[in-house]
Amino acid sequence: MKKKIKAWLIDDESDAQALVKKILVENYKEIELLGTSINIDDAFLQIKKHKPNLVFLDINLPRGSGINLLERFPIRKFEVIVISGFPENKNKLARFRDIPFLQKPYSIEDLKQLTDKALENLNKDLHKVHRYDSV
Repeated sequence: MKKKIKAWLIDDESDAQALVKKILVENYKEIELLGTSINIDDAFLQIKKHKPNLVFLDINLPRGSGINLLERFPIRKFEVIVISGFPENKNKLARFRDIPFLQKPYSIEDLKQLTDKALENLNKDLHKVHRYDSV
């Protein structure tokens, strides 16, 4: 039996949240969506508290960006899939190296492909540590 993968969703747009939730419910019985956040302060607290294995992250958020949130985890123990409507955000992720970028609007298949890859990574090593270049 596969392990349950705990996930957290960070997006300030309710339609965007609803779409990700629907895709997860319909396609991924092994993913338990623990909750959602609409800003980075709440997201930081919830990630620390719930310790998800997988985070779906928007970049443009109230009171800071998804990049600011990632910087609060110089050593992180969760996979991330960035979903953003702004293609220029992809360049801002360069120092994180291993974070895939999905541009809104996206197809269900595109999200499933990145989610499948994240699950593959998690099934290989659920406790993998990710670091980023702070310079």
